Amino acid sequence: MPGTESNLLTVTKSGQVYSYFLKYKEKLSKLNYFISSKESIGNEQPIILKQKSFVKPISRTSHFKKFSKYLLKSKYESIATKRKRGIKLQLQKMVYNASEVYMALEIKNNSEIDFEVDYLNVYRVNGNKKRKASFQRLVQKVVYQYQFPTEIKTEERKRFVYVLPKFVLGDNEKLMIELKELNGSRKVILKN
Repeated sequence: MPGTESNLLTVTKSGQVYSYFLKYKEKLSKLNYFISSKESIGNEQPIILKQKSFVKPISRTSHFKKFSKYLLKSKYESIATKRKRGIKLQLQKMVYNASEVYMALEIKNNSEIDFEVDYLNVYRVNGNKKRKASFQRLVQKVVYQYQFPTEIKTEERKRFVYVLPKFVLGDNEKLMIELKELNGSRKVILKN
């Protein structure tokens, strides 16, 4: 599409400077251009600053632990619950704090068999049922787990917290939490 003429000025990491005029042409004689260092119009040496000594940031783990403890002690309401084959998975609270999302969850075992946890994954699922579009599951990285259980015995309930990088669900996105049993076939999928 025709447009006004323009210019392009580029500086490489090594300081080489390149300048070009850009203009529209109906047909191109050449599609790709490889630029040699001979075409440089000069060299702009970067100013080397003396680096200050690097101070390692304070570990966020202690903050994650304190906030997770607080979250488990605070009052909660059920946001979403899913029951399947005697296992109840419940999302009780979702709190944004700094650049993280804290999810308070509970697993209750009402079955007659102990439940060993293989994994609990959190996904963002996007798609639109109205448009019959395909759905995509994007697993969310967990940065910290507080009191995450490996086993829930019969008639036992365990509460824990997952800490994830902050995210906001879009219009066609839903949250999905998948709990899978180790050495078994039980799987609970909670959608919100």
